[in-house]
This record gives sequence, structure tokens and C-alpha cells, in this order.
Amino acid sequence: MVVLFFLKRKIFRFLTVLGILFCLVGPLFLLFQVRKTQGVLGKLTVVIDPGHGGVDGGTADRQGNLEKAINLKIAQKVGKQLRQTGLKVVLTRNRDTDLAPFLAGRKGRHRRDLMGRINKALRTRCAFLISIHCDYSMDPRKQGAVVFYNYLSESSKEIAGLIQEELNIVQERPGKIAPGKYLIIRQKELTGVLVEVGFLSSQVDAEKLQTDQYREQIAGAISKGILRHCRKSLDVSE
Repeated sequence: MVVLFFLKRKIFRFLTVLGILFCLVGPLFLLFQVRKTQGVLGKLTVVIDPGHGGVDGGTADRQGNLEKAINLKIAQKVGKQLRQTGLKVVLTRNRDTDLAPFLAGRKGRHRRDLMGRINKALRTRCAFLISIHCDYSMDPRKQGAVVFYNYLSESSKEIAGLIQEELNIVQERPGKIAPGKYLIIRQKELTGVLVEVGFLSSQVDAEKLQTDQYREQIAGAISKGILRHCRKSLDVSE
């Protein structure tokens, strides 16, 4: 009985020491994995483009809240969230301005602005570009976020699909990705998608997009979709 007692005591001590070692090593291993993932993701640059800005306010809701401000707030949140994962993030604008150089007597300001965004993205050698906008429709029943992709690019379609899946988790009505012929996403040298975060013509969407909580949810969904694509392309575990 005495031998059995001492044997149980030794086993108990061994298990206790083993448990302590696991508690110490476990967090260190997890930290190593997080840093490893961040290091891999750090190889990629993503460009986030808040649509419109400056003299171009974009569309507006019934209260006069301009699209350009909503786009910027969501883009800044996406940028902050992605940087925490190790990704390199560049915003085409970080304040209320446009990217069209002033040319006296010259028309085509809108196209110059778009080309300014495209050229900025190309200079970064980014993996892809996400352009953030708000939509508007004469039908007030239309609502929800929709992601548009370059129909000539499978990579663009894949990114759009992943972001849409995440957006559908946080919005009431699930949306479907759609091909788009927007200049900013149909560049051969640049993979891009355009995210319409909601309809400002919809009272439901317009009211939600004025709350910081919902903008945070939308930004989080966009970020998750981006990360899913990055991890898949780099073969990094979730």
C-alpha cells in the first residue's frame, strides 16, 4: 500500500509538472505561429480605395450624408484591421480629397481621378485593390452590400466571392457578386474588386451606415474576405 501511495504521488507530481510546462510552452507556440503568419502576410500589399472625395461627394442619402465620408470611414477601419494581421496596406486617400491633378481648362476630372487611384495602386505593386463605394437606386426597396468583380479575371471573382460571403453574415439580405465594367477594376495589370457597402437610397441601409457599429461590421467582413484570399494564395493556415 505504501509503495502504491508513493507511486501515485510521483505520477501526480509528473502530471503537475507536465501541466505547468504545457501552460508555459502553449502560449509561446501560439505566439510563434501568429508571428509566422504575420511575417508571411507581410509579403503582401493591399490597396484600399475609398471612392470619391474632395469636390466629388458621390451619392447621398435623404439627410444629405455624402457617400465620400462613409467610404473613407469604412476604408480606414479596413486598413487598421488588416495592418494588425501583418498585411501592408495603402489607402489611395486618407482624407477628404480627390486624386485628380488640377489642369486649367481641361475636362475629364473624373477619369483623371480614377487614373490617379489606379496609378497609385500600380506603384505599390499590390496583390490587389479593393474599391469601397455606396450605391443608389430609384427603387427604395433595394438594399444590402454587393461586390463587383472584373469578369475577365478569375482572381478578381474569387476575392469578390469571399468578401460577399462575409458580408452576407452581417447583413439582413444576402447579396450575390456581379460582374462590373468599372474602370478601376478592369485593368489588366491590377486585380481589383468594387464593394458597394449599401444603398443610400434605402432608408434601412442609410441609417445603418451612419452608425459606427455597422461600419465596423462591414469593415470586418471585408477584412475577413481579404484575409481568406491572402491565406489561401500564400497557403497559410487559418
